Amino acid sequence: MAKAGAFKELLTAVLSPKYAADVVANVNKKEEILDREAQSCEASRSAISSEKMKAQIEGLKGELAQLSSPLLRIDATVSSLFEKVNRRELDELMKFISSEMFGKSHATVTDTRVENTGNWLLANHKFCTWQDVPSSLAVFLLKGAGGTGKTYLTSRVIDHVKSNLKKSPHDEGFAFFYCNRSGTSMQQPIVVLRSFVRQLSGKAFDDSDEIQSSLVQKCAEAKRNGRELSYKDCEELILESFNVYSKTTIVLDALDESDIVVYNVAEHLIQLAEKARQPVKIFISSRPDREYLKEIITDKFLITVDADNQHDDIQKYLEDKLYSTERFQRREKEIQDEIKGIFRTKGSGMFRWVYLQVNSLVKCTTVDAVHNWTQKLPRDLTAAYNQLWDVIEERDESDVALAERAIKWVLCSSRPLGSEELLEAIRYSIERSTVVKKEKQSRQEILSLCQDFLTIDEKRGVWMLPHASVAEYFESRGWTGWKCDAFAAKICLGFLEGPRPKKMREGTFAHYVANRWHEHVRRYDEWLGLKKDEEADPSVAAALQRFLGSPTESSDSYPRWAGGNLEMRPSNMAFFAMCRFGLYHTLRDWWLEGKITQEMALQKNEWGGNSLVMAARSGCIPICRHLMGLSDAMHPDAGRHAGALHSALTFRHHDVLKMLVMEANADVNFADGQLQTAAQLAAAERPEMLQWMVGQGLVDLEQENESGYKYGNLLIAAARYGNIDSIRILLGAKVDVNAAVRNGRYGSALVAVAAHCISERHVETAKLLLDSGADPNLPLRGGDYGSALEALAYIPWYSAIDDSRKLQHMLLEAGADPTAVLDRGEHGSALAAAAFNGRKDLLKAMIDRVGADKAIHVLRQSRHPDKREFMHHKDFERWKHTGAYLTNEVGASKDVMHGIGLWDVEPVRIGFMFRMEIRFADHREERNTSNASNF
Repeated sequence: MAKAGAFKELLTAVLSPKYAADVVANVNKKEEILDREAQSCEASRSAISSEKMKAQIEGLKGELAQLSSPLLRIDATVSSLFEKVNRRELDELMKFISSEMFGKSHATVTDTRVENTGNWLLANHKFCTWQDVPSSLAVFLLKGAGGTGKTYLTSRVIDHVKSNLKKSPHDEGFAFFYCNRSGTSMQQPIVVLRSFVRQLSGKAFDDSDEIQSSLVQKCAEAKRNGRELSYKDCEELILESFNVYSKTTIVLDALDESDIVVYNVAEHLIQLAEKARQPVKIFISSRPDREYLKEIITDKFLITVDADNQHDDIQKYLEDKLYSTERFQRREKEIQDEIKGIFRTKGSGMFRWVYLQVNSLVKCTTVDAVHNWTQKLPRDLTAAYNQLWDVIEERDESDVALAERAIKWVLCSSRPLGSEELLEAIRYSIERSTVVKKEKQSRQEILSLCQDFLTIDEKRGVWMLPHASVAEYFESRGWTGWKCDAFAAKICLGFLEGPRPKKMREGTFAHYVANRWHEHVRRYDEWLGLKKDEEADPSVAAALQRFLGSPTESSDSYPRWAGGNLEMRPSNMAFFAMCRFGLYHTLRDWWLEGKITQEMALQKNEWGGNSLVMAARSGCIPICRHLMGLSDAMHPDAGRHAGALHSALTFRHHDVLKMLVMEANADVNFADGQLQTAAQLAAAERPEMLQWMVGQGLVDLEQENESGYKYGNLLIAAARYGNIDSIRILLGAKVDVNAAVRNGRYGSALVAVAAHCISERHVETAKLLLDSGADPNLPLRGGDYGSALEALAYIPWYSAIDDSRKLQHMLLEAGADPTAVLDRGEHGSALAAAAFNGRKDLLKAMIDRVGADKAIHVLRQSRHPDKREFMHHKDFERWKHTGAYLTNEVGASKDVMHGIGLWDVEPVRIGFMFRMEIRFADHREERNTSNASNF
């Protein structure tokens, strides 16, 4: 009976979301009562010795724990958000999102982790509380100095979460990432975010090959625009995942090794989690001496790794790697005890120090050697590394130079270098001003030479620093980033002067040089700009000048590199590369000797951008200022610097944008052939810059964009992206909330937010507009849609079911008329648009309000586009179900159905991923000869 009752409850919850919500509220109320009762029982437990009472208390605790866990999402809408894809398409999509093999990083750590280490963390009260807390957001911080084993502890947490999810499958999301200093790409926030998007694309440890359907649309849009997923794309997709899953767990190791100057991953993840409708757990490990940690964490879920809590794990490590070995056990007990005593008292909980001393000890054969080892023990990690480097420096100077080249490449490479890439890179040495190619070395020879300073990640096949402390050690020796980049820049530039390989295979050193040389030069140039009295390294400047040739006349080598890169063409003009990559301080003589003319500054590349557009993208202020002095904003070919403003905004170079406006009179209200004005772009994506523009009196609030096809005005741009901060700024500046525009895709701000209602923020934006007087029945003068209600019907089912329903209800309550017959738009009515797009839920809500007869009357006056595209098979199935509803329940005739584009024909497969379409012109004869609709 109990089971039958539970099933009945479950079925009712599935069929009635309101009932489910009431049940949850009731459960929460009972949970509070149960919690109080459990606490009361605990308080009286010491006075009651009855075994029966103890059993009751334990039972109450068990029920309370069960209630604390997130409720499993069982509603049908969850499964509808996922689409099954074939393996090949799935692999292609995953690689497009993120090529970073996150699982291999984890495997590398776990393969070297000693069994049962990290148990103390999993048993820690704070960690258990963090796991069990039912709140919407809980952040756990594991702090510890370098070398204390945080990464191994983090890997233990990852395995713990994975194990729990596999034991009890839920509709949960799970993602993790290891940041590290080996290759700058592993420190880039965008790489981390894209990896999270990839991992959250499907339910954790679900092998059904199903992914979130909305992800396909976002990737298709990015591919069409010839770009990768942006920060904004990733944030939207991650938030969407947070809202889809019943709970999401994120684990981020070594936050201190990511580039927080560009983008603080932890801070933004926490902000997204605060907006999420479902619980999100975030686990972060970091070094303690980081200012940004104070802003994102509290002491509630904070553990600091030290000698006390790591003692047992270090002893387990020593037992596994040293004490249990046959060689150690053959030693006299007195020697064994001496060694054990040293490890008990030294190291201060530094796993890395212990590891290095074990490696040193195993090389000792005699008792005297062991005694000498005990006398030379380094006091800390730096001293330990000094000992290792002293051994290298005792070798021949050519071997020392080889070790330096290998370590410098791993320190500064833009991404981790593959095994063969590094072995090829270290063959090139600089002798005087010439790059000389040396003999090739084997992997083992380099590993043996560099000892514990380099390692190979066998899972990923790349060279790495074995620990972040290695990078810090060499930085303390003067091998700073700029020195390593200067070294790499000279090697790359010298390499480019040679013949270009016929085939540039990915994974080769030649491919790396062709695609990354400018990153090393640019980083060196940026450092040079920070040192006012520092002159460029003559060897770097000379190598760069030889490769480029001159601003007006390129070298023979430069066109071979520029090749088919449209941004760099015409390829005989190296000036474009100088601007695009921000090469100023290294080439200061070229800039200051009058070699750059106005004609050069205004010349456009084959993408249509001039040198100032490229310089604004690079964010190089000296180059931008120089070019501004050569080309007046009002020059016919300068386009009021609109393109440069766009570049500065897109790539977040706000200081460049302000300079363009304040010093060069760049016009934020002018589009110059762009899709939108700079002010509109700021309204859509950069509210902080919009606030600055409004505050400076730069923005024309009522101006309609006459050249862009996207947004007719500022408010529409902000509404389309659901940027509620920008909306508030504009409303505060007294913008007209009912401005109807002729140009752009959206006739009004309310239409724009309805057409892209894919998140809660769009619903909030629409509410703000309606509360501010927006008219849902505003007569429109332009755009692709006839009304806000019609635009809402274009939102795909899988993108935001709840949000689009909320907005529809809001519009209807505000007086939006579903029966309006519209001159604009592809459908002639909101009813026809909902039917054509398979939004039965929206269609039924409108018909329930106006009645079947009125609905059919409106549908008779409606129309349909020439074709219907389907993103996947489920989309097609929903379209058919909507047709069946109209035919069988509403009573729509064959003529009505055909008039709105619901034809009983099969789609054909097209294009990217799993898209299909119906072209109605191909089925005219079928329409004329078919019987009534078979929906």
